[in-house]
Amino acid sequence: MSVCGPNHNGLDDWRHSCREAAFAASTRESDRWTAGRTPPALCRDQMTHRRFIGVDREIVLDICHLSLGFWRETPAGVDRVDASFAAHFLSADDPNRKALLFTPLGPRAIPIADARRIFEGVQIHWGETKRSEEDRAFCRVRDALMALPPSQPRRPQNAAIFYRFGKVLRVGAKAAILHFGAWGRIAAIGANAVYLNVSQYPLSSPSYFRWLQERPDVKPVFMIHDLLPIQYPEFFHPASVKRHARRLSVFAKIAAGAIVSTPAVADALLAYLKRLGRKTLPLLIQALPASPTFHRPREHDEGLAARPYFIICGTIEPRKNHLLLLNLWRELARLSGFATPKLIVAGARGWENENIVDMLERCPAIRDHVIEASGLSTPSLKRLIDNARAVLMPSFAEGYGLPVAEALAAGTPVLASDLPSLRAIGGSAVTWLDPVDGLGWLAAIRRLSEAPAHWVQGGRDRPQSALADETYFQQIEAFLSTV
Repeated sequence: MSVCGPNHNGLDDWRHSCREAAFAASTRESDRWTAGRTPPALCRDQMTHRRFIGVDREIVLDICHLSLGFWRETPAGVDRVDASFAAHFLSADDPNRKALLFTPLGPRAIPIADARRIFEGVQIHWGETKRSEEDRAFCRVRDALMALPPSQPRRPQNAAIFYRFGKVLRVGAKAAILHFGAWGRIAAIGANAVYLNVSQYPLSSPSYFRWLQERPDVKPVFMIHDLLPIQYPEFFHPASVKRHARRLSVFAKIAAGAIVSTPAVADALLAYLKRLGRKTLPLLIQALPASPTFHRPREHDEGLAARPYFIICGTIEPRKNHLLLLNLWRELARLSGFATPKLIVAGARGWENENIVDMLERCPAIRDHVIEASGLSTPSLKRLIDNARAVLMPSFAEGYGLPVAEALAAGTPVLASDLPSLRAIGGSAVTWLDPVDGLGWLAAIRRLSEAPAHWVQGGRDRPQSALADETYFQQIEAFLSTV
């Protein structure tokens, strides 16, 4: 973990202090700090102490993005991060914990109990509390892997339309009841509180944060997931690039601190802030923990494990490099015929993905070997990962790569692009490959599909970063106490 103090003389000195060991940094910089200021770095013992003395500081978690989960079928990666923070900060009726929710009067703080009811409602809507067998999307994937007739056939078109309409009404009514109840119990934000936003939403809208102008004592801290739209605009819609630039512009003006998941994101953020004129900022570099779901014991499924399959997780968009895998599976089908392992493409369709969609829908060579699966709950995704030969991540760029952390937490091997952001996750069960090395990926996939499965070979090492959920939030709270 790295924690940087707020008043360094220059950006380069500040970046350098982030990379040094905590004790060395604090010793080297101690003569540059006056009494009463926060030291630039804290060792582990100091972190524990700071957490204890800062525990009375009020933390207000923004749940605006999370509350919109009623209108998303299942969680994406950023939603699972959002949910992890909600599960931690909304877990007890602590008077020094509140949530921020958008109301007809603008953003307002609400009591933890109301925020928890909204969070639990979203979790139920996403199917996070159900068994995999109750997940229609999982059952369709399982039937396809086992070459069985659909156990839950799709509804006729007219019936499906009425079902979706009825579901929208039910979900909308439930969301309205929970929101109206929370709006009726607006809470005051205490002095010197920390406002915490981990979703980046709606950071591109300056008007949402006007209330902070009236409360300069409240310290806004944001999680910045990545700067990929700025660094690789060719992979994003132009509107997304402009929106991310607005996010960072607003962030540079109002943020009192930032949380990032890798040194690569930290470096990119610091460089961009320097261009915007923001030279210093408290910064925490801490790898994201996988959802607790992925730490549960492996759930063996004889039906899934009977034939080799691989899985790629994430939105279907060009940066994820799905096209490489689809072309590899066409070659695998030519080489292996009926014995070709299956590929599960788990994720919603995104943007700039016409070539990928064309192959999914119109390539007869891969039709019997590639299964597109959207709408999976987290427990269902975990079960598919448990029984896969490997999780594949051939991305051209990543801010962190949560599917890698989740796979390693579950004990499943990973084939991943050799990127600094993915290397930061670690794990001995990762095979690193160049994202354009088609022959290398083909050889690795064939090797894993022909070798004994990982559950036959024995347990896999799990990286400490993927297992340290409790430690992670100790570090988060320690950092927040210093902002």
